[in-house]
Amino acid sequence: MASAPAEPVESTDAATPRPRRKRRVWPWVVVGVLLILGVVAAIVGMQFLSEVKTARAALEQAKTQLSTLSTELGSADQAQVQATADAITQNVAVAAEIVEGPLWNVAAKVPFVGQNVDAVQRVTRAVDILVDRALPPGMQFMATADLDKLAVEGGGINLEPFRQVQGSIPEIAAAFTAAQAEVAPIDSSSLLPEVAEPIDQITTIIDQAAPAIDIAEKYLPTLLDMAGSGGTKTYLIIFQNNAEIRATGGNPAASMILTMTDGKLGYADQASSATFYAAGTQDEEHMSLPAETTGLYLPTLTRHSQDYTFTPDFPTTAQLFQSLWTATTGATFDGVISIDPVVLSHMLAVAGPVTLASGEQLTAENAVPVLLSESYERFPNGAASDIFFADTAKRVFDHLTAASWDPMKMLAALEQSANEQRVNLAFTNPEAQALAVELGVDGALATDNVAQTQVGIYLNNSSVSKLDYHLTSAITATCDAAARTMTTTMTLHNSITDDIHSNYTLGWRNGSYGLPRTTMMLDVLFFAPHGAQITQTTPAAGDVQRWERSGVEKGNTAVSKTVFVPKDETVTVSYTVAFPEGELGPLNLRHTPTARDTAVTVDASCEALFSQAG
Repeated sequence: MASAPAEPVESTDAATPRPRRKRRVWPWVVVGVLLILGVVAAIVGMQFLSEVKTARAALEQAKTQLSTLSTELGSADQAQVQATADAITQNVAVAAEIVEGPLWNVAAKVPFVGQNVDAVQRVTRAVDILVDRALPPGMQFMATADLDKLAVEGGGINLEPFRQVQGSIPEIAAAFTAAQAEVAPIDSSSLLPEVAEPIDQITTIIDQAAPAIDIAEKYLPTLLDMAGSGGTKTYLIIFQNNAEIRATGGNPAASMILTMTDGKLGYADQASSATFYAAGTQDEEHMSLPAETTGLYLPTLTRHSQDYTFTPDFPTTAQLFQSLWTATTGATFDGVISIDPVVLSHMLAVAGPVTLASGEQLTAENAVPVLLSESYERFPNGAASDIFFADTAKRVFDHLTAASWDPMKMLAALEQSANEQRVNLAFTNPEAQALAVELGVDGALATDNVAQTQVGIYLNNSSVSKLDYHLTSAITATCDAAARTMTTTMTLHNSITDDIHSNYTLGWRNGSYGLPRTTMMLDVLFFAPHGAQITQTTPAAGDVQRWERSGVEKGNTAVSKTVFVPKDETVTVSYTVAFPEGELGPLNLRHTPTARDTAVTVDASCEALFSQAG
């Protein structure tokens, strides 16, 4: 979001942990048990039926009381809350005691019927474990953490409830581990369909909740530290502009410095690439990279901040920004966070629209076209667009920190953004970085094929333009398991319209190659994982042969081919990777996030080649 240098160089600047809303575990588990008990009642004898009815009634009471409890937790009547919780525990204990009775134990050994009865016993014991051991500390947390009041005035989150729950998380995690152990031996394929369906619902809920609780147990102290619980943390937020595409998103010309102090967000500063031109640090190399890596990219990778995202390895991008800021102002950061305008649109869908200086509103629906296309038509002058983007970024920040929004919905919006590969995090604290890795938002090139087999196809703008807002793409992957090969194909379509006239948008370099200014010039990066080889590419040679590049980054072999994508045309590129012998971790097919969703299809032929994620 800054003015371009007087003379075009290799690029120009531009505009600007899987948490989701947790389903309440207890009611769903209880409902599942009720369904199972109903099926068992149809299978066994009259005495058994009587016991089933009693157990079912106890669980139905517990289900009703759970709904009451969720309402009472927000009240000040702690005695009533405790009474309801005690009643829930008692009713579930009654059901658990019944299913351990002699008739149930005998029925569990009867052929055909037995496995169904055993499954009912196991899930009831699992519910009993969760209600007895996890509900009390969970209830205590919910009583102190009103989700509607977690946000603090001025922006941020109230950390006190999370500090209070720290000591209880190991107990909750242990309860879920024990519940998992109870249901683990159940083979749903051997059950009656009427029993198997609710059984699967219960075990799925437990299996999904347990890892999240494990992460909370492992990383809550780290998360509190990241939020400034032990002192102020400073973060650099970079905005990647997908209109001038780069490997991890786009030109990162605009940035903002934020602080976190005991959960409270603070605004520190803004910058653009013009900041570094003015300081005289923009055309200098502040951190060197191996020659085998720099050979993959234009030479501005380490000299221009707008090109720090040429590499698909986000930790390298973060280090380049850290070194630049240190050289410019002496600043250091506890972390570097990357988002794009699509992420902002997801966040505005939760927080509501922002009123801009012009009086118009920036909404979830118009944020991407306004920031990545329309603004260049309105402000063709670089200085004017800089002012617009800086003011817009500050207004969005002020709105997000001041507006009242649902924290769980915001987490879901950020999870969606992460799944679209639009969020990247890099931290100096090793524990914080380990969390980013575990959540899959570190944006790093993999260093082996154990945890994942990472195959990547990335794009870098070479026309010096903002044409890529009009780019649409789709990716397919097919495999030959016997030959241990995978072919990844990407289609690229240029949908620019005739009403685009801004010099900022149209290709600056195109004339030197005899191209219309509406033609996209894209460097396509094909990356193979460790030990793998690229056996063929389409095209075999790019449209600018002197830009043919190859190299190795973090142990990953790669080649770069430049392709031209004319207006209203579609270009297809592909490459084949031959994998080394030995077991391959789950496939992670990475790609550059564009201004629009990229459809990714992995053919079933790849299932036999890669191990499945646990």
